[in-house]
Amino acid sequence: MTATIEAAGLVGAAVDRVDGPAKVTGAARYPADFGYADLAHAVIVQAAIAAGRIAAIGTAAAEAAPGVLAVITHRNAPRLARAPGGLGIGPPPPLQDDRIVHHGQHIAVVVARTPEEAAAAARLIEVGYEPDEPMLDLDDPRAERVDNAAGRDVSRGDVAAGLAAADVVVSATYTTPAQTNNPLGLFATIAHWDGDLLTVHDTTQGPAFDRRSLAVTFGLPESSVRVLAPFVGGAFGAGLRTWPHVVLAAVAARVTNRPVKLVLTRAQMFTSIGYRPPTVQHLTLGARRNGELVAIDHAGIEPTALDDDFAESLTRATAVLYDCPNLSGRTSQVRLNVPCPTWMRGPGEAPGVHALECALDELASELGIDPLELRLLNYAETHPQTGRPWSSKALRACYELGAERFGWARRTPSRGRCAAGGCSSATAWPPRSTATSNRPARPGRRSAGTGWRWCAARRPTSAPAPTRSSPRSPPTRWGCRWTGSGSSWATPPCRRPRCKAAPG
Repeated sequence: MTATIEAAGLVGAAVDRVDGPAKVTGAARYPADFGYADLAHAVIVQAAIAAGRIAAIGTAAAEAAPGVLAVITHRNAPRLARAPGGLGIGPPPPLQDDRIVHHGQHIAVVVARTPEEAAAAARLIEVGYEPDEPMLDLDDPRAERVDNAAGRDVSRGDVAAGLAAADVVVSATYTTPAQTNNPLGLFATIAHWDGDLLTVHDTTQGPAFDRRSLAVTFGLPESSVRVLAPFVGGAFGAGLRTWPHVVLAAVAARVTNRPVKLVLTRAQMFTSIGYRPPTVQHLTLGARRNGELVAIDHAGIEPTALDDDFAESLTRATAVLYDCPNLSGRTSQVRLNVPCPTWMRGPGEAPGVHALECALDELASELGIDPLELRLLNYAETHPQTGRPWSSKALRACYELGAERFGWARRTPSRGRCAAGGCSSATAWPPRSTATSNRPARPGRRSAGTGWRWCAARRPTSAPAPTRSSPRSPPTRWGCRWTGSGSSWATPPCRRPRCKAAPG
């Protein structure tokens, strides 16, 4: 018997979004929009230190405040189990002891009849701390380092031999900043108990993940937990874990025997639902003179929480994007007194590919070839690690079509080409990066220890002298070079034949 599957014909066709009218008219109900007749409201109290212990916590004034139904701390919270997360282990359950492991940690929750009463009472809680010196730096010798944390380190060939045989070697270090998942809609949870049946309205991208996590946390069968999220609004990856505030909403509802709504404030969003961690990445590329890659070494390091286990791979995409016989990609983490990171759109591939592509631009400039040509020359026709064919050859076509659409061939390359008023480096200016190569530094290039070197025409005598606000500030367009010591600047002559201004 042969089954025939007909194509739906959706690609390229106009399709009505069934939820569109509800969203644009305001009829769509998000987690915070649901309510119950006797709904109570919860407000979280957060730690004001990054490391230490709670020495004392005064709740009497809060408990006596108008409208307050309960004040829950580590002293009276129920014992909870640590549950699996959406795509791994979940965060530690909240309010289980007096330890503080990061600034903004949830240390109490106040439940009252109205959100205003809950917020007012939360401000009455007095906390005394025994602070410790927090670990906040990737270089802190006290911090635990976890190598191959994501279990996705990859290697092939002999990188050292490949670099030794390369005609050109470019090394660079790139840093990327932390980025937060902070959608317009605040994360919110409403929890309601009916005996041992728990219903939760939550800002989640995975209701099934929430269901499983809450069941384990409270020792319930999954059939006793219902999670509803008809509309999410925005999560970008932060909605893939059952965060501590979700658990606290369910705890508050059970303690007060009333439905409870808990909405994070905008400030709490920065410490309660994860973020893309900052990274430091070291890349070394080796190539033949014609641009053929012979070795890639990519090592990245990022922070993670002291007692959580989220991990992602910075270098996973490096192993598959280009055809290179010798490769090593490694990701390490350092456990610090910081909130736990999480997935963010593009996960670890986003900052990892950013560093790789910046390094490729450095290599293209060093070789003096077109950056797009370099990428097409090293295009991987098959999976570089397994040798298996791709399901599609569309990427090469995308390179070429994209270049055609935005007029790459008609551009005026900046590499080493000076106009009458000045000239600039070939590569984009990636933040906080240094680069070295096995060739002498030249105008229009960067070299380690000398900051920025730009080829440019001599600054007119009528123009103001350049200034430098920080080592990361780019030189002015007049081409002054930061020498890397204090505020010392030099104005190198432009030796490019296209420069019309007199050198000096």
